[in-house]
Amino acid sequence: MAQKNKITFSVRIDEDLYKKMLAVADFDKRDINNHMLHLIRTNVAYHERIHGKIDISKITIPVDENSEVSENN
Repeated sequence: MAQKNKITFSVRIDEDLYKKMLAVADFDKRDINNHMLHLIRTNVAYHERIHGKIDISKITIPVDENSEVSENN
């Protein structure tokens, strides 16, 4: 399977919600990164099921000082 570019970005979240996410991730035997990826993938799949496939060729990734793109990681 071909590797895709990975994006790193920051999320501002209040401490209580972050702690709850850590608890849920631990319960599901995931680290926080994999838990967040699971939530995002589930949300995108739901959106596409309801509204149709997203055409990513029309989307430009915004560039800011907190984002990072790495190839094949």
